[in-house]
Amino acid sequence: MAASTVQTILNHAGMGRLDRGDRATNTRPAQRYQRDTPGELIHVDVKKLAGIPDGGGWRTRGRGYSGEGSKHRRAGYRYIHSAIDDRTRIAYSEIHDNEQAVTAARFWARAAAWYQEIGICPQRVITDNGACYRSGLWHRACAATGTIPKRTRPYRPQTNGKVERFHRILLEEWAYIRPWTSETQRAHAYTGFIHFYNHHRSHGALGWATPTSIIRDNLPAMHT
Repeated sequence: MAASTVQTILNHAGMGRLDRGDRATNTRPAQRYQRDTPGELIHVDVKKLAGIPDGGGWRTRGRGYSGEGSKHRRAGYRYIHSAIDDRTRIAYSEIHDNEQAVTAARFWARAAAWYQEIGICPQRVITDNGACYRSGLWHRACAATGTIPKRTRPYRPQTNGKVERFHRILLEEWAYIRPWTSETQRAHAYTGFIHFYNHHRSHGALGWATPTSIIRDNLPAMHT
């Protein structure tokens, strides 16, 4: 079909301008939403992250390093499984070696138990269409916690944007904030970063409050 014909059809449909269909050039503000109560919706996703070999990766040794053992320094990948509450943005996250269904299901069981401990009862959980979230193990894990599983529409990652944003924060403020010398060193710093994120890092979406301050009355005394 000729380009001029396509343009004519788009014009008749009111879609002739590039900013009507391209998010990069669309100047209209994004439509945002936020649930009213904690636990009403939990966002879950997995972020794949390259591991760090002992002695450090290219950020420590430089690109093109060809010293001793350089050909055998591959550290594989790590998979960050994360859950974030839509209302409070409080997050539960773990680092694993894979994104298999059994790992995702066990992660959710621990995440749901953790949320319940701080006074949040997960009602629904939303994920993308990854294989681990389509599995029977995942659905049984959600049923065991009394949570309704939901999935985003294909090619609509912004629906799960809150956990996507959380993972971007992880990359900027933890994973690549310094030249780690080993995967063990970076993993040890992870627990501290999650505590900082939940208890001390202010969030613009929360009026510059912290996640725990939103649910402070529901937290155990040890966290107040």
